Amino acid sequence: MGVGKNGTADPLAARLAAGDPSAPGELVRRHYVELYRYAAFLLGPGEAEDAVQECFARAFVALGRYSEGRIRALALRPWLYRILLNVSRNHRRDGRREIAVAEMPEREDGWRGPAREEVMDVLDALASLPERQRTAVTLRYLQGLSYAELSEATGWPVNTCKTLVRRGKTRLATRLRSEV
Repeated sequence: MGVGKNGTADPLAARLAAGDPSAPGELVRRHYVELYRYAAFLLGPGEAEDAVQECFARAFVALGRYSEGRIRALALRPWLYRILLNVSRNHRRDGRREIAVAEMPEREDGWRGPAREEVMDVLDALASLPERQRTAVTLRYLQGLSYAELSEATGWPVNTCKTLVRRGKTRLATRLRSEV
């Protein structure tokens, strides 16, 4: 059966496999916000909505083709991230671009000053990482995926994920220290 965030069986995968008519809506409710946040990081807010909608559309098409057993075995969260990563790569390849950190709009909620500058420095440093390291660090620390989920989402072995995260963190630390 699908494995949830805490490593236990995901009852939503079983509901999807059984054809529960409320399960697709629950899938969207459960994962939309975190997928949107990640898509906005990868593509910018203007492209994020389209990417997440395309992600769910592809997921539902795939679910329609999968056997009941395959659906029950899905770890839904990393599976959705894998679909979103592919959609995002297609968006970039088709001429759409990642948003530059400098182009991020100012927030109107009063978040200003040194704290904002420090966050912007970290985001800028993160954007400078090689794609695989940026993906690994972002999914691990910004999206909170476990190494097993990260492996499933990217298709990379767990040890490769750990290495990419470690190297990415080292590069980030070096870059941020040099900017001080």
